[in-house]
Amino acid sequence: MTEAMRRQKAASTGDPLAAWRRLAVREHISLVGLQSGRQDDFRTVVAAAALAFEEDDGYGEAEVKRRLQAWLADPGAMLSTDHAELRRMLVDTGLLVRDAFGRDYRRTSPPAAFVPVVTALSGVDLAHIAREEREAHSRERARRKAEWDARRSAAQAPATAEDARWMDVAIEMARESARRGEVPIGAIVVHAGQVIGRGGNAPVAASDPTAHAEIIALREAAAALRNYRLPGSTLYVTLEPCVMCAGALMHARVGRVVFGARDPKAGACGSVVDLFADARLNHHATVVRGVHAEACAALLSEFFAARRSAAA
Repeated sequence: MTEAMRRQKAASTGDPLAAWRRLAVREHISLVGLQSGRQDDFRTVVAAAALAFEEDDGYGEAEVKRRLQAWLADPGAMLSTDHAELRRMLVDTGLLVRDAFGRDYRRTSPPAAFVPVVTALSGVDLAHIAREEREAHSRERARRKAEWDARRSAAQAPATAEDARWMDVAIEMARESARRGEVPIGAIVVHAGQVIGRGGNAPVAASDPTAHAEIIALREAAAALRNYRLPGSTLYVTLEPCVMCAGALMHARVGRVVFGARDPKAGACGSVVDLFADARLNHHATVVRGVHAEACAALLSEFFAARRSAAA
């Protein structure tokens, strides 16, 4: 079990100190939100704030303000609140007692619901723990970002001679689409040195908005391998995949995506969005861009020029 897992388990079993460590690395926590939701977390936070005051000492309003502002600036930096709201919460929960004139504030024995929390947090340097947790969290985020950047750099591999050869096959598929009156986009799937899937753009003929060249090639490849997953395969396509096709490539676990021309209006490999570079998604193919880009773009330009001439 990792340290993070141990802390999460401890926090889930009602350990106030573990909860404090977990809360310390968060940002913009709403006190009202905690109060209406996670009561254990709410009690942990307000009890920690109450410990900024010595038990049974009296404090004027100015001193209460100063102490709470100092507390919010360091240990309580995870909160999205001000000293006035925090003071009201402390008074409402009974952790601070205020006289009738609002001039004297005291921390007395805590209400029964807060006794275990105050006991667990008393005598602990909560500011030090909060800083420690935030620094560890920052280091972990930096480490994960560095790993991700390294993977992304590796994913932007250069094209090979084989890539150029296979793109020629995809270009021929695009030409076939043009001869059928479809937008000239072609795709193939290569696995173990063999073409196992071919596709030409066909949404018009098929009356199917999903009949993009990539989707057709993926369907044929999956049927050839009798598996909807295609690890170790490379998809070659003459135009940068759209979001739909990029999603299908992820679900198929295609290892490499090689495309020709960029699509500045719908490209999902960097032109509009970059799904394969999104760390939140669980599969990241290696993307090779711009193989025979001019030839792929020329097919599209010539097709649409001809359409405009015919319509004139």
